[in-house]
Amino acid sequence: MFSLSLSILPVFLLLMTGALCQRFRFPMAGFWGGVDKLSYWVLFPALLFSNTSQIDFSNPMLPRYAMILLLALVVTACFVFITVWLLKVPAPTGSSMLQAGVRFNTFIVLAIASSVYGDEGLVLAALGASILIPSINVFLVVAMVLMHGKPAGGDASASLSSLVSGALIRNPLIVSIVLGSGLNLFGLTPIVLLSDVLGMLAQAALPLVLLAVGASVRLEVIRSVGATFVLSSLARFLVFPLSIVVMCWWLDVRGLPALVAILFGVVPTATSAYALARQLGGDADRMAAYITLQTILAVVSLPVSVWLSQFYLG
Repeated sequence: MFSLSLSILPVFLLLMTGALCQRFRFPMAGFWGGVDKLSYWVLFPALLFSNTSQIDFSNPMLPRYAMILLLALVVTACFVFITVWLLKVPAPTGSSMLQAGVRFNTFIVLAIASSVYGDEGLVLAALGASILIPSINVFLVVAMVLMHGKPAGGDASASLSSLVSGALIRNPLIVSIVLGSGLNLFGLTPIVLLSDVLGMLAQAALPLVLLAVGASVRLEVIRSVGATFVLSSLARFLVFPLSIVVMCWWLDVRGLPALVAILFGVVPTATSAYALARQLGGDADRMAAYITLQTILAVVSLPVSVWLSQFYLG
C-alpha cells in the first residue's frame, strides 16, 4: 500500500502544484488557461494518437475489454437515471449528475496507468479511452438534448443529429483516436518523422495536463450541493468500478487489463463536463462544484481503490 501511494503521489503533487500556481497567478494571469488549450488541442491528442497507433488490434481480449467498459457505462447511467427519477431532480441538475457519474478524467487515468503499470498499462489505458471517449460523448449529447428538450428553431431531429456530429467532429481527442486507430488498422504506422514528432509531444503531455487540471480546481464554486453530489459520486466511485469488477469476473478478464479498466471507475469526473453543461443547458455551477469536490475526494479514495483492485484482481 505504501509503495502504491508513492507511485500515485507524484500525480497529485502535480495537481496541487497547478492549483497553487493558479491561486497565486504564477507565472501570470491567464497563463494556465493557455496551457489548458495547448494540452487539449495539441499535447493530449498527440499522446492518444501515439498510443492508439501502436495498439495490437489482433488481441482476442479486446472485444471483452470493450464490453466490460461499455456495460459499466450503461449500468452507471441507469443508476443515475433511476436516482434522478426517484428524487424528482430538475433536468439541468440531473444531467450534471449524469456527467459526474459517467465521465472520467482521461488525463488522470493515463497518468496513473503510466506511473503504476508502466508502458503496457499506458497502452491499455489509451485503448480504454479510445473506447469510452467517443461512446460517452455521443451518449451524453443525446441524453442531455432529450432531457432538456430540443434546441429552439429548426427541425428537431436535425438539431439532435447536428449536435452529435458536431460534438464528435470538433473533439480533438476523438479525431486523434480515429486517426491513430485507423492508420494502425491499415498498417500505415509508424509514419516517418510525424510519429517521432508526435511521440515527443506525447512525452510532454501528462505533466503539463496534470498541472492544468490542478489549475482548473475552483474552491470558490463549492456551495450546498447536498445529496445530488453524494449520489453522483456514488455512481462515479462505487457503481462504475463495481460494474467493471463484475464484468471482469463474468468475462474472465484478470491481471493488468482488469487493473487498468478499474482506473476508469475510480478517477474524478472530467473537467470538460463544465463546458458541455454550459453548452447544452445543464447546471454549470453545480457541475463545477462536482468536478472540484470529486477531484479533492480522489486524493484519498484513489490510492485505496487501486490497492483494493490489486489485492482482489492482481
